[in-house]
Amino acid sequence: MNAARTFSAFILLVSVPLTAFAAPRGGGGAHPAPAARPAPAARPVAPATRPAPGGGFNFNNDTRPNPPAQRPNPPAQRPNPPAQRPNPPAQRPNPPAQRPNPPRPPSPNYRPPNYRPPHTVVVVNPVYRGPAWGWNRGVAWYPAPAYWGGGFWGTLAIAATSAAIFGYIVGANNQQIVSYQVQPNSPGAQMLMNYQLTQTQCGPPNLVVIYGPNNSVICAYPNNVVSAGTYSLDPSTLTLSSY
Repeated sequence: MNAARTFSAFILLVSVPLTAFAAPRGGGGAHPAPAARPAPAARPVAPATRPAPGGGFNFNNDTRPNPPAQRPNPPAQRPNPPAQRPNPPAQRPNPPAQRPNPPRPPSPNYRPPNYRPPHTVVVVNPVYRGPAWGWNRGVAWYPAPAYWGGGFWGTLAIAATSAAIFGYIVGANNQQIVSYQVQPNSPGAQMLMNYQLTQTQCGPPNLVVIYGPNNSVICAYPNNVVSAGTYSLDPSTLTLSSY
């Protein structure tokens, strides 16, 4: 029993801290102070954060790292220079002065002066229906000024004998026109043959009156192809047209 009590007392003595036996402050003998504990290591200072708007803490702004420095704006691009125009071509020298056109011979088609037929009816040539001047092998016929009708009715000069005169006719301007006899192998003779017309002296009524080139005129008897009346002549196709 004594051994057990002794062991229990030893345990209690060991478990009591030594400070319990220290003398109170201000008392008798001085005792050494307990050793000071080392100070904890200082924590690294966190980087300064931007204050939240309004003076509070903003989680989104205060916890983000500082944004990288903005790059400077690139210099403004200069506009492309306008495309250079090609050099204009060298000016050509002025062309030589044009020669005046030679005077054209008078038109072979004749129309009575101051006469405008309201309706024109073409009497088709029953024999020749080819192209213009085809009857003359494609060569345009021009009147000769020294002959009556330009030579269309034959090579009769203006100063023909009275034997060749085939009457007279009064034109639209009250001018008397002399009619001459058509010569064989002339363009006029070929036209009369194509229409089966027979020339006669002008003057009596109810005749076929044909105006030709150069204010010339002839007369013929009517038939079943060409009735009595006044007609104009197209020498290029030997075609009659009624007024």
